[in-house]
Amino acid sequence: MTKIKTKFTNSYLDECQEQTLLRIERNGCWLAFWGLLVALIVQRVAYPADYDITKGEMVVLLVLAVYLTVACMREGVWDRRLRPDAKTNAVVSCIAGLVPGFVMFMQVYGNFPDKIVGCIAAGAFVTLMAGGLCFAVLSILAAAYRKRVAELEAEPDNEEYRLR
Repeated sequence: MTKIKTKFTNSYLDECQEQTLLRIERNGCWLAFWGLLVALIVQRVAYPADYDITKGEMVVLLVLAVYLTVACMREGVWDRRLRPDAKTNAVVSCIAGLVPGFVMFMQVYGNFPDKIVGCIAAGAFVTLMAGGLCFAVLSILAAAYRKRVAELEAEPDNEEYRLR
């Protein structure tokens, strides 16, 4: 078992190649994430009544999102450019709320093209609900992030711990 484990953990890359491979894997991960999201949106707009068509993409997207969230929270990493504050969470939530609102508008408009006020109301309602839910989740995650960072800073450094 140890021989197999060593075989899969041994790296033949130098440090520069390792960084390049990590960058390629990171870009591939985000390409898959955003590609799945776009595919889901297109499928929901193109086939509004068929929920079975998007189940596979939805499961993969949710698993990927949960993994990324848990892994980042565990390591005390939030984002490279965004801060975990209320203003940033509000802006991100507004943007995130517009996407399902637009999808809902298009679905309702596809079924009832002569009732534009109802289509706008449905899209606005979904935008507010999704944006509010996103803001609540981001606020909870930001608080958990701050707590985790405080825990990590309180822990002794690994190098100091090994020297003892």
